[in-house]
Amino acid sequence: MTHAISGIVPIAHLASYGLMGAFVLALLERLIPVVPSYGLFIFLGSVLVGQPLDLVPLILVTTAASTLSAVCWYGIGHALGEARTHALVKRYGRYVGLRESVYLSLARRYTRNAFIATLMGQTIPVVRCYLSLPAGILALPLATFALAVLIGSSLWVGLFTALGYGLHVLGWDPLLATLIAVVALITIEGGLAWFLSRRNRTA
Repeated sequence: MTHAISGIVPIAHLASYGLMGAFVLALLERLIPVVPSYGLFIFLGSVLVGQPLDLVPLILVTTAASTLSAVCWYGIGHALGEARTHALVKRYGRYVGLRESVYLSLARRYTRNAFIATLMGQTIPVVRCYLSLPAGILALPLATFALAVLIGSSLWVGLFTALGYGLHVLGWDPLLATLIAVVALITIEGGLAWFLSRRNRTA
């Protein structure tokens, strides 16, 4: 818990700069995914939204930053190529939450429907950060890729910033609301992952 609180301190500092700080945080969230993205956006919604109309510029700014980060990962994947990217993921991926099995699964999804895979991937933790790598390797049309990221990210960002604002309206402390929401969502994720793995073993 202490580690989680200490991680919020620099986020709170950047958030104090308003929309500019929110842009930087949303940019870094995908480039260096240390804090769960839903925790970040819940916090931003709690501290930067004073009325419903404030949600609009916050969602626009953070969605733009998130899309820009995704394009950066796309460029990295495109520049490195398949062999070098796979080698780096295999060696270092576990240190940033990207297991080799997850990376290979992302790459396979693009053999079906790249646009839908990209859009839906923006709503899945961890996946949303690294889905751009295989997209860059496969050299998907950048405009199509960016549009899918933009749409998917706006849904993800909008949901959690609105949740943060809702908790703020209910009188919750921003830090407490963020920590409780993150713990709850991680618990749900873990339970879902356990259920799916159990079902796959018994299938």
